[in-house]
Order: sequence, then structure tokens, then C-alpha cells
Amino acid sequence: MTPFTNRNLPKRPPHILVVGSLTPPDADDWLKGKLSELSTSVFLALERAGAEFRFVEASDAQCLPEALLHSYDGLLVLGGGDADPACYGQKPIVETIYGVNLEADRFELGLIRQSATNNIPVLGICRGMQLINIAFGGTLHQEIGSGFHNGNKDNSKMVSHEVNLFEGSRLHGIYQKNTLTIRSAHHQSVSLVGKGLVVAADAEDGTVEAIESVGSAWVLGVQWHPEDPQASQEDFDRLLATFLNSRKDSADTAQSASETCI
Repeated sequence: MTPFTNRNLPKRPPHILVVGSLTPPDADDWLKGKLSELSTSVFLALERAGAEFRFVEASDAQCLPEALLHSYDGLLVLGGGDADPACYGQKPIVETIYGVNLEADRFELGLIRQSATNNIPVLGICRGMQLINIAFGGTLHQEIGSGFHNGNKDNSKMVSHEVNLFEGSRLHGIYQKNTLTIRSAHHQSVSLVGKGLVVAADAEDGTVEAIESVGSAWVLGVQWHPEDPQASQEDFDRLLATFLNSRKDSADTAQSASETCI
């Protein structure tokens, strides 16, 4: 008789926790609509990939990060408003900071740090990448100006440009090429890179476009919006597939996401 082990069980689909702040303070209806559109694009991509997921609004979380993460194989942090400079030891020095929600910042930073502690893979998009950097002790440029990385001063218009993928990086391994055409709309960027992270891609003006963890832990952040409807769906699906496949290779018996705190 064949011994009964987890190897005999079909692998369950990955359970992904998606977190973001889709209604940041002072956001107008256009921005809220855009954040909703982008998040829907992420949800559809996860469904295409066969993943199960749950979205948590960071500004209205109902439990602690360590309790919430118990049932998930990965954490995906969405884009949104700016992080409060207090989170990286600074005061606001520009007037263009928008959508600040310190409660949401603290919750998402807690999730990222707890995921790193639990060796849970983390993928961050735009604001999500910036929060990864902050969680690891890094800082941000509070204003990089308009033009190359956004279509106008209020970040309401995306632009396309190339990024350089660093050979030897996890990101380069995903795409197997040195450049990638992306869609972006951001006015802040990584300054001091967090401890245990390295730059995986940059733009022609030197702006950090991607960061990733050193060693076996799977943590990756991209400054651009791979989920934008005008971006390459193939590129986004490839990124998501690698993220989803980075979970522990086992059919575990963790309680279902629906049983975790609400």
C-alpha cells in the first residue's frame, strides 16, 4: 500500500492576499475610478492564473497582519496614494504629496514585514514597491517631477517608456531580456534602497524601477503598472505566474481564507 502523504494530494490553487487603499483621503472621483479599474485588472489576472484571492481595504482592516496572513501563500500590494513621509523618517518637503493615509500605511507595512518574517512571497506594484522599500528601512524621493514617468502633474495620465532589467536579477530571469516597455504614472521613487534589497531595474534617467530581495526570500516590487489595460497582458501574466509559483511546493492544510478574521 502506498503511504499516505501530502504528495498524494492534488496541489490546491494558491491563496493570495491582495491589499490596497482604493479610496485614499482627498482622492477625487477620477482617481478612485482609476484605482478601481487597475485593481479589477489585477483580480482578473489572478483568476486567469487559477489563483484564489481576497482583497482587503488597507484603510479599513479588521485584524492584525500576523492573523490575516495565516492562510495565504502570497501577498500582493497594489498601487495608490503616497506613503506618509513619517513612515520613512521624514517630513513632507513638497506640496504635491497626495492621498496620504497613515493608518493604511502602517497596516500594509505590517503585512509586508510579517510576510518577510513568515517567508511569504511579496509582490508590490507602484505604491506597493515603495512600501516594500520603506518596510525594509529605505526612503523615497518625495518628488521627481513630471514628464518622463507620468503624463501630467497630477499623475492622472500614464506614459510608456523602457526600463533596463539587470542581468542576474530575479526580474531578468522572469523576462529573459534586458529591456521592457512598461506603463507608469508616478511622481515619487525609491531613494535609499532598503536593507536586504537590491535594484533589479532602472530607467534611462536613473530612476529605480524595480527592487527585489537578496537570498531565498521572494520579495519583488515594480514601480510601473503591469496591470494597466494598455500594458502587455503577456508580461503581466508572466510576472504573476512566477509570483504564484514561488509559494512553498506543498498541498498544505491551512485553514481557508474565509475562516480568517474579517
